[in-house]
Amino acid sequence: MKGGADFKSKGPELLVDLAQHTAVALTELLGIEPARAEQAGREIADRMAAHWGGQNIYFPMGLSYKLSQRDQQIYDAFNGTNHSDLARKYGVSLQWIYKIVKTVRQEETARRQGDMFT
Repeated sequence: MKGGADFKSKGPELLVDLAQHTAVALTELLGIEPARAEQAGREIADRMAAHWGGQNIYFPMGLSYKLSQRDQQIYDAFNGTNHSDLARKYGVSLQWIYKIVKTVRQEETARRQGDMFT
């Protein structure tokens, strides 16, 4: 791995960590060869440093993103009669399933109507 040790020793800890996590994700999720994944990870870290360098950046925990993914899964699995099954599967109340289905349906309707006018 060309320059890998040099990057680890000279790079700020956050950028090194970003590069390493990116490399692992690329290898595990996309099957990219580790050396190429590490190179890509370093490039991504370099680009983020160039773009956001010197700024204080807050990384949210991503709970709303994770919840929205879960909510979409619930909506996609909903067949009109399986409220109770979904509540058990996802560990939420029956009322929560009704709310998720209603909210996601409204969001999808609004998105589709927006697409009609663009």
